[in-house]
Parts: sequence; C-alpha cells; structure tokens
Amino acid sequence: MPRNVYFSQAVRSEQQLYEDLIIESLKIYGQDVYYIPRTLINRDAIFDEDPASKFDDAYLIEAYLENIDGFNNTVDLYSKFGLDIRDEAEFVISRKVWERRVARTDTSYTGSVNPKPREGDLLFMPMTNKFFEIKFVEDDKPFYQLSNLPVYKLTTELFEYSGEDFDTEIEAIDDLANEISSKNAFHVSKILDQSISKKR
Repeated sequence: MPRNVYFSQAVRSEQQLYEDLIIESLKIYGQDVYYIPRTLINRDAIFDEDPASKFDDAYLIEAYLENIDGFNNTVDLYSKFGLDIRDEAEFVISRKVWERRVARTDTSYTGSVNPKPREGDLLFMPMTNKFFEIKFVEDDKPFYQLSNLPVYKLTTELFEYSGEDFDTEIEAIDDLANEISSKNAFHVSKILDQSISKKR
C-alpha cells in the first residue's frame, strides 16, 4: 500500500525548523572547536599524500563530542620513538554552519561541487588542547530525517605531527604546533645521538 498522500516528508519549512533546532542544540551541548583545512602543495598521486602540506586557516565552529565516556580506542603504546597515544573521537557538526563558515570562505574549497569536510583536515579542541585529524566523514546519519541530511559526523584520530607548517594567525594553535615541532626535533636528535653512541 502506498504512503498517505496527505502527509509529506519533505516540507521545506519543517526541514529548516529541524535543522535550526539541531544547530541550537549544538550551540548548547557542543564544544567550540577550530576547523583547520589542509592545504595541499605537492600531492603525490601514487601514495595519495602530500608531505609538504600546510595549515594556514582556522575557523571557529561548534561541534558535539559524541564520546561521553572519554576517547575511543584509548591505547597507549611504547614505541622506539616514545609514548604513542591513539585517542579517537567522533564529532558532529552542522552542514549549514560548516558551509557558511568554512566552505564559502576558504580558498581550498573554491570551485568544489558539493563541498564537504575532507579527510586529512584537522580539528583543534581548545578544551583538551589537542589536534584531531579527520579520518572519515559520515554524511548520511541520521538517515534522511524529514528527507534531510543536516549534519556531518566526523571520525577523528589524535593528530601525529610530521613537519607540516602552521600559520593560522591564531596564537594558541600556532604556538602549540611550534611546541610539538620542537619536541619532535628534540626526540629525533636524542634517538640519533643514542644510535651513534651505540655504534661507537
């Protein structure tokens, strides 16, 4: 039996109300995070990576952190380069807010058809003072409520710094990136010194 013709699932006013309620909920229950797009400089088509990429913009948006019991897959491993922390988190952001604050203003999205957050972009969470790298973007959950898709669900992992340039003009972000860079350089030099002394 076909569905009732007197009830519509795609009334634009209801979709807008639903979307506005979600945005309001994110403003109440969410966290302030900075969305930091990755700017590709010299992309390697074979390995699909860019070791020389940089981060030169940051946009403040509200995001709901779905992990209520702490970070997912919290496994701390000791490796030859020190402590390896693999925290994961899932963030929910509004499509409308992301498109208005990021896609319309960031040059890396200029000319993109149906732009959406990209894997490899970063989220900086001031509350924890950590960077999270986007690993997967889920764009159809919740699944077509009122025939609408109002949010993105971002699966992220703690960012591993590997020499990228940060120049976002936001002091907290750039200072933290410089601090991580200097710590990494110190650890690498220490490991090299140890390996040289062992060879002697």
